[in-house]
Amino acid sequence: MNFRKRLRRISHWILAKVCAKKQSQGTLDPGQINRVLVVRINYRIGNILFTTPILNALEKQLPHTGIDMVVGAPFTASLIEGMPQINRVYSFPRSLLRQPIRLFKLIRQLNTHQYDLILVPSFFSSSDRFFSFVVKSRFKVGFNAPDVFVPFTHSLPLGCHENHEALRPLSLMRLLGAGEGADFSRRLDVRLNEVEKQAVKGVFKPGTIGIFRDAKNEKKIDDNWWRDLLRQLKNFQEDLKFVDILDPNNATPLNGQVDSLSEKNLRVLAAKISHLDAFICGDTGPMHLASSVQTPTIALFKTTSPSYYGTLGQKDLSLDIKEKTTDEVAEIIVDHFLSVHG
Repeated sequence: MNFRKRLRRISHWILAKVCAKKQSQGTLDPGQINRVLVVRINYRIGNILFTTPILNALEKQLPHTGIDMVVGAPFTASLIEGMPQINRVYSFPRSLLRQPIRLFKLIRQLNTHQYDLILVPSFFSSSDRFFSFVVKSRFKVGFNAPDVFVPFTHSLPLGCHENHEALRPLSLMRLLGAGEGADFSRRLDVRLNEVEKQAVKGVFKPGTIGIFRDAKNEKKIDDNWWRDLLRQLKNFQEDLKFVDILDPNNATPLNGQVDSLSEKNLRVLAAKISHLDAFICGDTGPMHLASSVQTPTIALFKTTSPSYYGTLGQKDLSLDIKEKTTDEVAEIIVDHFLSVHG
């Protein structure tokens, strides 16, 4: 264990003992909740998209409640701001940690709203827990575990819920009066509206499949592998058309034979992806972005587990490629594409 992790573990233990709050697993009265703040200070697209099931569940369970949210990176805010139940999204860039005056102003601004409920959907984020500690609210809801600092009034134990990172938070709805059989959507959904979709209609030719090659660290798949995959896919289905969706920070096209597209605004990118016939990518944020707009998504995994991070759409496919050749992967993709589109 490195020094940073050891220090965090010790600090959590001390705070858990010194600042312990009495936890309740009782049900809150929805009639007492008018303003909600969801805290997810994270800097990855996928982890922000993982909050959409709980945000949509909150709208269904508390239809007259105003919902604000705190995210990490400012560029991810657009994903949430366009959802109809969201009032405002605040960002917490890493630079705030070096600017205590700006940080204090953000906390003071949030405290003026007099939230009735702060909800923290992730257990593993120290930033989320500390931030929910300094922002005032009548009720605070999240997960707990022994010897870990949790500044909540109502909580559930971490270890008895679903594995998938996007679905686990739905169990917290029990604390807000939802029964065991509550019918909440179990997929990602950024709630694009028709105006957003129509604004980019015609950006792709019919029958176009998007690919996204970038990913973090060991999740990234080599460009030569992608070139081979596209060749194999063309061998199976000659009339397939592709577009290479580029990371704006690494905008190098795959080759001259494939069209490419770069788009910095994530919500606009989501609208464009919604017009694709399918989307193929590694384990990365745009995978979940495509799934959240119901574009059939083929997610290629080589290091992480689909049971925790896989796609959730009914027309999606999470595929472990560690032991497969590109020929085998191509055949599976074409079969899935034909099963979806006929």
